[in-house]
Amino acid sequence: MKYSIILFLSCFLFATSCDNPEKEKQLNQRESELLTREQDLVAKQQEFAQLEALRDSIESLPDSISTNHIPASIIGKYNGKMVCTESDCSENVIGDQRNDIWEISADGVKITNKTGGEKFYSGEYSNAELNLKSDKSAGTSEIILQMPDPNGNRIKGSRELKRETCTSKFSIELEKIKN
Repeated sequence: MKYSIILFLSCFLFATSCDNPEKEKQLNQRESELLTREQDLVAKQQEFAQLEALRDSIESLPDSISTNHIPASIIGKYNGKMVCTESDCSENVIGDQRNDIWEISADGVKITNKTGGEKFYSGEYSNAELNLKSDKSAGTSEIILQMPDPNGNRIKGSRELKRETCTSKFSIELEKIKN
């Protein structure tokens, strides 16, 4: 009898503790919040997939905006001669000459001097002119090359080198190197 009372009380306490309406309400609320989070996550995954598809379609489009392609006929290596025509800089005197190798490519221009130093310029090609710019700590350099005959072997142009206190101007003549 003693054991049956203990067993009865245990079952009664066990049965009443399983039916806690406050804990069940909290559990239902957590379950509802979890379901909302899952739905938000699914929506974000779908949006991400749409954005990836949009990005891929944009990347696969040809670049129709760029109109400054350098003509293939002027791409190549050139012997370059620069002569100083004006200068108020102490580094350059009128009549100074420099002979460099100019390599014109679809990406821009690489100028290599006698000692092997290289400078890279990028720019735009329009109206038979190639406009190149370079911003360096020593100053800004703007090079304009005119190509009246894109199939010719000679290119003429000018260069303006601006420093903080002075400006130098050069005439440029390029002659294509025959391979």
